[in-house]
Amino acid sequence: MAKSAGAVLLGESMQRLEQIAHLVRSSRNPFTTLDRALHTLTDMLGARGGAIVLVDALPKRQQGWACGDDQSQIIQMGRELVDGVEAHGEATARHTALSDTGQRRTSEGMVLSTPLTGVQQAIGVMVFLCPKQPAVPLEAALTCLNVVGTVLGCHLQTANLQERLKAHDAASGVTAGLSASYNPDQIVGQSHRMKAIMHEIQQAANSRSTILLRGESGTGKELVARALHKLSARRQQSFVKLNCAALPETLLESELFGHEKGAFTGAVKTRRGRFELADNGTLFLDEIGDMSLAMQVKLLRVLQERNFERVGGHRPISVDVRIIAATNADLEEAVRQRRFREDLYYRLHVVPIVLPSLRERREDIPSLVGYFLARFNAENRRSLKISSPAMDLIVEYDWPGNVRELENCVERMVVMTRRDIVAPEDVPLSMSLNPAPLAVASVTPSPPPETRSSTLPKAVAEIERERLVEALQTSGGVQTRAATLLGITPRQLGYKLKKYRIAPKTLIG
Repeated sequence: MAKSAGAVLLGESMQRLEQIAHLVRSSRNPFTTLDRALHTLTDMLGARGGAIVLVDALPKRQQGWACGDDQSQIIQMGRELVDGVEAHGEATARHTALSDTGQRRTSEGMVLSTPLTGVQQAIGVMVFLCPKQPAVPLEAALTCLNVVGTVLGCHLQTANLQERLKAHDAASGVTAGLSASYNPDQIVGQSHRMKAIMHEIQQAANSRSTILLRGESGTGKELVARALHKLSARRQQSFVKLNCAALPETLLESELFGHEKGAFTGAVKTRRGRFELADNGTLFLDEIGDMSLAMQVKLLRVLQERNFERVGGHRPISVDVRIIAATNADLEEAVRQRRFREDLYYRLHVVPIVLPSLRERREDIPSLVGYFLARFNAENRRSLKISSPAMDLIVEYDWPGNVRELENCVERMVVMTRRDIVAPEDVPLSMSLNPAPLAVASVTPSPPPETRSSTLPKAVAEIERERLVEALQTSGGVQTRAATLLGITPRQLGYKLKKYRIAPKTLIG
């Protein structure tokens, strides 16, 4: 019977420890974590009350806080202990006299305490006042308190260090290398390609040279432009952006250079343009390849002379602006076709940075998925996780929309998946703009040479799909036999069938 009761107590203790571990993982406020952990441990130990008192070096809650009965007495005990707390200390227990003011008598009690210890530093103490003995065996209680004291101490120390770094960066604006100044919430990636890109960003940031960002749509060109600005000496000035493809030529000129009052119908007052707004800062011109030839001439003049006139104005305005341009177009081909001025091309192509597509840095996909999953879980109050087969499927996909498509995919999974763990069938890869059609009973004949896909990836995909259909027809729809014929595993076959939206049952007559 005693053994059964001990097992129950042990099980309850483990549940409490799991609760505290979950708090540390999920809470954004370290002091909220400590407060909830204090209540959890007070209940577990059957204590009359508990308190946490931190050392004076910490900026918040220096006086400590408590829960349960006799709070002022327990906080005073913590204050007496915190002065001598050491980083290598351990949980202790000592007997004390408990007073009952209602019945005017005293009884024997026990004080349990443990230091909150970080890395080579004592953070504070946690104290509990128990009647006679704690609700769990004393040795188990002390072991538990030692573990919790270390976990909570390191958690608070890390949070405090992060706050100090943020305060220092905000006050000084000084960057100490890429890792200190980079925002990990914006650019995610540790692949060789992304490390090379980050090195190029760091090298180019402090120059005045014009930078041309090149890459497919959705590869993060605006994020890189913001990083270049934050790492430059202009970080305290404005970062102004303009999408050159979003406006017609007449409005684009007014947006870039501003206009005088009465310059055209509707110009009821003088308005500054993006160049003026970005003076001494950075101007990011996205989709520069879609700018008309007439606007290219005017932009070229500003890049050469560093001054311009507002629409309807005659007074030259001088500015000091760092230009970062971006495009997903083939500018060299546009120059050959005379759709883009060659002289402007050379003005912009001073420091080119080519951003890789997502399929060229697949090793970054799990990190990106983890980041987006945490973000959308928080926004939707969910705790969704992704299974390994689902992650494998995501990594195999080509992501024609790059990081933007991946972000949308993860958001849709968080919103639409009903279970707690994402399975392969929950991954919405059919979001692609050109999904492969469902297979029919016969193999679709190969297109004639003149209609075949013009790019190598598309041609390879077509051939791969044809081989999958042929293998399924040869094996009578038995996927294990089809996988053997193709030299791949059944699981890999399943991923590819989903990727190309092939329904095996439709292949069997």
